[in-house]
Amino acid sequence: MSNNLSLEEKVAKALFDVKAVKINVNEPFTFASGIKSPIYCDNRFVLGFAEERDAIVEGFVEAIDKDVDVIVGVATAGIPWAAFIADRMQKPLAYVRNKPKDHGAGKQIEGAEVQGKKVVVIEDLITTGKSSLIAVDVLQKEGVSDMEVKSIFTYGFASAKENYDKFNCKFSSLSNFDVLINLLANTDYLSDEEAKIALEWSKSPETWGR
Repeated sequence: MSNNLSLEEKVAKALFDVKAVKINVNEPFTFASGIKSPIYCDNRFVLGFAEERDAIVEGFVEAIDKDVDVIVGVATAGIPWAAFIADRMQKPLAYVRNKPKDHGAGKQIEGAEVQGKKVVVIEDLITTGKSSLIAVDVLQKEGVSDMEVKSIFTYGFASAKENYDKFNCKFSSLSNFDVLINLLANTDYLSDEEAKIALEWSKSPETWGR
């Protein structure tokens, strides 16, 4: 992978190289939030490719403060990435379920102790942010001292910023929709018409295609 690329471009290229980016204008994808989209970034697909997976893990390691105490994965998609990162950085690992376990100790946070700790929460993808904010809420109630959410990719929705602001939580992504579309527009992966539709969608995702 070229050393001349920025981190955002390297991550976008990794997603592109394994064809994790799916385009379907005629039959749009439906996000968990209910938003209809002509483009979908399937970050779970990257797990099957060692070189691109490693590039993303290195991106996380580069972006995460070295004094972080615990790496926390959001169930389920954030867990493998959190595990790779914790191993690479030699940090304790925890993960947060989307709801408490209905048997045993009924825990929602598994793994390392997080109370009073500086943690980074790992998510694969941020659309509106609601999935990772379930984990943020749980961790705040558990008494973490400092927290930030980091994801592989974000669509850059204004609603995500609004939702994170409600929890007074910092968040960032290794790459984003604008960088990805720029990359795809310079290849034959996206036609001019598809690129145009994708950009139109990004301006009003909540109402597009309705």
